[in-house]
Amino acid sequence: MPKKKTTPSVPRTAGWLRGPLPVVALLVLHVALGLSAASRKSITFDETAHLGGGFSYWVKNDYRLHPENGNWSQRWATIPIWWRETFTFEGPFWRNGSVWPIAKVLLFGPGRDADAIVGRGRAMIAVASAVLGLLVYFWSRRLFGAYGGLISLTLYVFSPTMLANGFLATSDLFAALFFTAAMAALWALLQRVTALTLLAACVTTAGLLLSKFSGVLIAPMGLLLLAIRLLNTEPLQIKLGRTWEVTGRLKQGGLFVAIMLAEILAVTAIIWASYGCRFSAFAAGEQQVARFEPPWERLQEKSSPTVNSIVQFALDHHVLPEAYLYGFAHTLAHAQLRGGFLNGEFGLKGWSSFFPFCLAWKTPLTLFLQLLLAGWACWMFRNEPTGDALASARRPGGRFYALAPLIVLFVVYWGVALRSNLNIGHRHLLPTYPPLFILAGAAAIWFRSPRARPGIARKKDQQVVEATSAATLSRRTRATMQWAVIGTLALAAIEALWCWPHYLAYFNILAGGPRNGYRLLVDSSLDWGQDLKELRRWLDRHPDDARDPTRVYLSYFGNSNSVYYGIAAQELPCYFPRWMPHIPQPLTGGLYCISATMLQAVYLAPYNGRWNQEYEARYQELRQVVLPYQRGSTDPDVRASMQKSAAQPEMQKTFRMYELLRFGRLCSCLRQRDPDAQPGYGMLIYRLTDADVAQALEGDPCELLAAPETETDSSPAGDRGRSS
Repeated sequence: MPKKKTTPSVPRTAGWLRGPLPVVALLVLHVALGLSAASRKSITFDETAHLGGGFSYWVKNDYRLHPENGNWSQRWATIPIWWRETFTFEGPFWRNGSVWPIAKVLLFGPGRDADAIVGRGRAMIAVASAVLGLLVYFWSRRLFGAYGGLISLTLYVFSPTMLANGFLATSDLFAALFFTAAMAALWALLQRVTALTLLAACVTTAGLLLSKFSGVLIAPMGLLLLAIRLLNTEPLQIKLGRTWEVTGRLKQGGLFVAIMLAEILAVTAIIWASYGCRFSAFAAGEQQVARFEPPWERLQEKSSPTVNSIVQFALDHHVLPEAYLYGFAHTLAHAQLRGGFLNGEFGLKGWSSFFPFCLAWKTPLTLFLQLLLAGWACWMFRNEPTGDALASARRPGGRFYALAPLIVLFVVYWGVALRSNLNIGHRHLLPTYPPLFILAGAAAIWFRSPRARPGIARKKDQQVVEATSAATLSRRTRATMQWAVIGTLALAAIEALWCWPHYLAYFNILAGGPRNGYRLLVDSSLDWGQDLKELRRWLDRHPDDARDPTRVYLSYFGNSNSVYYGIAAQELPCYFPRWMPHIPQPLTGGLYCISATMLQAVYLAPYNGRWNQEYEARYQELRQVVLPYQRGSTDPDVRASMQKSAAQPEMQKTFRMYELLRFGRLCSCLRQRDPDAQPGYGMLIYRLTDADVAQALEGDPCELLAAPETETDSSPAGDRGRSS
């Protein structure tokens, strides 16, 4: 009697999906989308410092510039720049460790092509983004099979978050890559100790600690993984020259402690090597004249006594290189108080709801839907053998054990993020996205054919299993779920193509789309200085608006150069602030081009946040001082006296404060109206008449809080108690 043919779990015609071709095609598409989008954007705020710092590491073997960000990430991005560019590091900015002005000369100095330089740095980060995509694919494939790997990779490839941050010359993508790689390597080491797993754990852990200082979270993550492993009763296999097994939790624990100590020594050695095996941050012969910016003393004032004592001990005993310790101290000090914006409100200490809102607003709904499909599949097929890494019936916790490193990474990172005062960007959640992509790969279970559980002898037992398993699902139901998975992936791809090239400004429909983004989040979640090119294109398409440069005003948040992109405009207060001595001139009607971050007055120090009675009183007081200088005098003697008075430092300080307050009052009115255009969504354009400007600056305030938000308990969206 011929054997009955069984239905294959996937159609044979689709067998090619298990091969390398779709993986390569998806990664090529990812790189093409990301690099083409990045090429249409101007240099983002932090890229200048990353490129300047990394370039100095190669050229000078000196680590005074930007040590608060990753050594490896900055080095990697600047390899092609190091090969092709020449630059002399000298002068007061170099001696004082001032990275921002040095980097601007490197990028925008005479004969420099800033777009080409930053493009090469972004191309290097694109390589790391492709590597992370491969890691997501193979991890998901190991857990959920070839289809699971493709589902996870597709979500990664078309994720606006990855397309935005995976192609910028910053450390955020490197942090996500090494968090994922380090957790995978540590978990592999805990299952089987070999020279390869030990080497991988050491290199990836060191890479993480040299990519971003949030990498210290690998310590509690690793300890949790160790605890989960020790709950397992399986023997630990060791292959170092010869092969043997270690049984018993006590023996395994002792061995893991020895391995942990060896890894700490290896990681420490890699860190020292990355800083030239030298304690001093400064190159030979420059230790006496060089310094950090800000100096150590200022960091100590901002840090807690506990942090200061730990760092001082490490400095005294040369535990780690000086630049690494300075970067660590700098990161902690500047994370205590930092201006932030959420849903229309300003704060210095952040909100526990900041990152949940970032996740909800800036994550495509297709990822959430795919995670729901994956969770439902795991539940419906919970009693069925899967034939993959999840089918570990011998292991305590079952499927949880195989997913442990992903869950630990996500939970520990989020646990710290919820308490963080550093609420400046959705990008800080980047390391938590790869676990989500991988877990979503469980939706591939819907494509498996149901199989009866072995060892079921009685008809009654078979009926019980059928009543609680996915084996009884009708063919139509299974097909519906399969099409739901495919449709969700297609929607993710369509959405990514639709929002090209504005991936950094992506907001989903729950947030009202990117046009509503400036009302919810700013800074690197929306406006990181990347839209000067978009503004230039918009001005070219609307020549009538830009016909008179004296009636075009620009307030820019970023480190790029508007002149480099051919933008002729009158400068309003910007960040970084720039001030040349002058007498403030009256503002007229015209075209007002304002970065979203400047509109929300996040960095308009000392007048941050929304308009209030204190700012209004100070504005009216300074206005009375400035008005006579604006009106001038026909009497030559009086005019000469006023010009002499205006040149005094104290009067220039008064003028500067007045311009900040005047701009803040203008923005308080502009926040009450919709912009006329949004080039790139990070730059907002308002067409104002003379009457509009007069009403904003001389009429009744459009908003008037009782006090500055930094002095009140202001918490948006019901989140009380953490905002100051």
